[in-house]
Amino acid sequence: MDETRSPLKSGKPSRSGGSKSSSRSQKERENGKTPNRSKNTAASRAKEEGQGGHVGGKGPAGSPLEAGRGKARRLTGRTGSGDRGKTRAQTQQGGRSGNPAPLGTREDNAAPSNKTQRPALKDKHAGDAPARRPAEGAPDIADETNLTSDQQLGLRQAEERLQRDYIHRLTKQSPDYPNYQYLCKLCSVHVDNIQGAHKHIKEKRHKKNIMEKQEENELRSLPPPSPAHLRALNTAVMEAVQEHGISEEEFQQRHAVVRSMELIIQRHLPACSLRLYGSCLTRFAFKSSDVNIDVLYPSGMTQPDVLIQVLDILKKSDEFLDVESDFHAKVPVIFCRDVSRGLLCKVSAGNDVACLTTNHLAALAKQEPRLVPLVLAFRYWAKLCHVDCQAEGGIPSYSFSLMVIFFLQQRKPPILPVYLGYWIEGFDVKRVDEYHLTGVQSGHFVGWEHRPGSANEGRGDNKNRNEPQKSAEKKHENQKGKTRLVLENTEDISLGQLWLELMRFYTLEFALEDYIISIRLKELLPRDVKNWPRRRLAIEDPFALKRNVARSLNSQMVFEYIQERFRTAYRYFACPQSRNGHAPERDAARPAGTRGTESKGGEDDDGENSTDEDEEEEEEDDDEDEAGDDDRRVTRGLARLLVEVEDVDGALQSSSPTPSPHNGLFPDSDEEERDEGRRRGVEQHSIAPEDLHYTFDRMIFTGGKPPTVVCSICKRDGHLKDDCPEDFKKMELTPLPPMTEHFREILDNLCRRCYDELSPSVGEQQRRELILASLERFIRKEYNDKAQLCLFGSSKNGFGFRDSDLDICMTLEGHDTAEKLNCKEIIEGLAKVLKKHTGLRNILPITTAKVPIVKFEHKQSSLEGDISLYNTLAQHNTRMLATYAALDPRVQYLGYTMKVFAK
Repeated sequence: MDETRSPLKSGKPSRSGGSKSSSRSQKERENGKTPNRSKNTAASRAKEEGQGGHVGGKGPAGSPLEAGRGKARRLTGRTGSGDRGKTRAQTQQGGRSGNPAPLGTREDNAAPSNKTQRPALKDKHAGDAPARRPAEGAPDIADETNLTSDQQLGLRQAEERLQRDYIHRLTKQSPDYPNYQYLCKLCSVHVDNIQGAHKHIKEKRHKKNIMEKQEENELRSLPPPSPAHLRALNTAVMEAVQEHGISEEEFQQRHAVVRSMELIIQRHLPACSLRLYGSCLTRFAFKSSDVNIDVLYPSGMTQPDVLIQVLDILKKSDEFLDVESDFHAKVPVIFCRDVSRGLLCKVSAGNDVACLTTNHLAALAKQEPRLVPLVLAFRYWAKLCHVDCQAEGGIPSYSFSLMVIFFLQQRKPPILPVYLGYWIEGFDVKRVDEYHLTGVQSGHFVGWEHRPGSANEGRGDNKNRNEPQKSAEKKHENQKGKTRLVLENTEDISLGQLWLELMRFYTLEFALEDYIISIRLKELLPRDVKNWPRRRLAIEDPFALKRNVARSLNSQMVFEYIQERFRTAYRYFACPQSRNGHAPERDAARPAGTRGTESKGGEDDDGENSTDEDEEEEEEDDDEDEAGDDDRRVTRGLARLLVEVEDVDGALQSSSPTPSPHNGLFPDSDEEERDEGRRRGVEQHSIAPEDLHYTFDRMIFTGGKPPTVVCSICKRDGHLKDDCPEDFKKMELTPLPPMTEHFREILDNLCRRCYDELSPSVGEQQRRELILASLERFIRKEYNDKAQLCLFGSSKNGFGFRDSDLDICMTLEGHDTAEKLNCKEIIEGLAKVLKKHTGLRNILPITTAKVPIVKFEHKQSSLEGDISLYNTLAQHNTRMLATYAALDPRVQYLGYTMKVFAK
């Protein structure tokens, strides 16, 4: 992949190619002529130019600080919800491709020498790219040598102007995109020619991204804080902690509640004991926080038995009131309130993972004094923004503790250590889930052990391991060790500075959508290591590696709301604020800071359901009037934001015949940047140091607009689980009448009828076997003489419908497993051979699936089918189901009836 440069300070663009159409139209304009094009050609060009969007990916680039500076990413993701729907529609028209395309990087203003390179992008419309042709009058770049000098000059000027909108000439074209000459690095969209680039600039998505880029540039250009600024931040954080955090006396009260409850329970269950966990143990609790209590019980008892007995004991006790249970929750709990202290208690049983995580956080809090106030301030900010309510689509409170620890590990220099890394013999980030933390040891160390294979079980990750790899894994099997819980020597940094760095880290430097927040290791953990989707927030529980702590955040609107709150908070704390409310920088930047809030309120993109599936299938076309309103709002915002750029453009054009080759919304000369820094410094010093003041205020952070509530049952926006229409637990079922003999006969006949009408006939089963034999002969002759085919699934399991698909498994003689085979190459080769078969059509290889297959359709029978490689587990399941069906005919009758009901 060719090197790309920063969109803020890009070097000279490539001169390797051009476009005839742009230069020719310029020449015709000079002669007072307009190009002559037919309506059909113009319509086809408009249709072609409207396609071509794709989403780029991100890869690790050293530390998160450097990764944040070097990545060309936007703060609120790559596309809006409406654009995601459009991109998906384009994806359905074409296939996916993993071909790289360069994407620009970005440098932090504070460290312009740091440059990182972006990984390859993946286009979503690769399937239709090779078939596309450039619009009429838009020649390939290779034809630039045929242009006159005036035409080449016009082309360069047009491209330099496009760079101001982050559209760059591709120095190296992708093989699958030979006709795409430009790339919008802001939207990650390929554009085929100059005319297509101008059309893309006018799109709502690009205008929205320009505004977000402008806001990001503004935040990055904020001056560093002065010592008085940091002291004011330190004071604000400590005031919030002292006002809302628990004191030592309140901490002891919570322990007393646990001891009193334990005495009551042990009178009836002497073998059980209680333990405190959660924020009340870590001291990250608010004064209003619940008291989390877990029951330890012997192995002879079960969790349901323990909870039922504890519920009965507490209901009979005079020391606890309002005793209720929620045994249908993922973690069954009992709620009660302590009479003497008025504290709400939540009692669970056998919640070992939560206790391990709590003990780890508590041990860290004891040894790192800055951790508790940072976490409390962070939690209080989240509470004011109302993003910490898990039942309403937010994230659990201890997520913010993990986020603070992760930041302290990733900053330079670090405040806290990580526990896994390359100092461990045989360690590999790709298999990091084979390393498990075992808990705090001696109060100063964290234990770990290596358990190979457990994390990747069932994923097929071990299929292609060769013998040396296996022997190396066996050598390190059951490897154990320990790492220090905290660093011996850390830099003495004030709490105010750490708070501002924390806000900046999650606002500008860490790619929330690309990486997993994991406190176990220093390296950035890509989501594909865990097969977690690249959307929204991902936080790993250090003791439950398959659990995404932030999985309750399933709405893209809520995620973007959280990102907006980060930007607002960072802008507020990074700019000087006075006691009387006067803040020059804040007032000047208010339009940029409130744009996202205004657009993400009740008038969001489409108001559709925000489940994982629905978000990617949002409506493709926006209403014309709504789009017009959005465009007008965007235009007004751009007019405000780009006044300075217009002035700079005018100055550049008047002083030079060629526009500046640099792109970006700020002036790019060093002198202008220094002037901007001096101007901001004067503004900061306009407030006296003793007048600097910050406060944690809901209106400052949110503008009075709460996030969209999301139901935890149906995952839809706009209502909570208590009002969910799909909560079947709340539906009152009418008692059924007693079964009569006549009604039993009706049900019997219904089940038999489902079987009789839908089961395949003997003749159809024979035809399937003949198709299989014919395919096997053809593949043996044309592809591999050791190929063996067998039917599985509904064709053989005794529960197949008429005209069900043909599920075929292919194996090769001499190979018991696919361990030493290149499955992708075999599937692709098989597809090429099957395309020669005159009796088949619609051949489609799918190599990116978990089980690669070749899909086809048999012409004569119109049966669809697919061939998979070594799908032996499915064959075992087929034989098992067929055995059950053969043992008792009632199994078949019930199976067919259930399938009809499900369909």
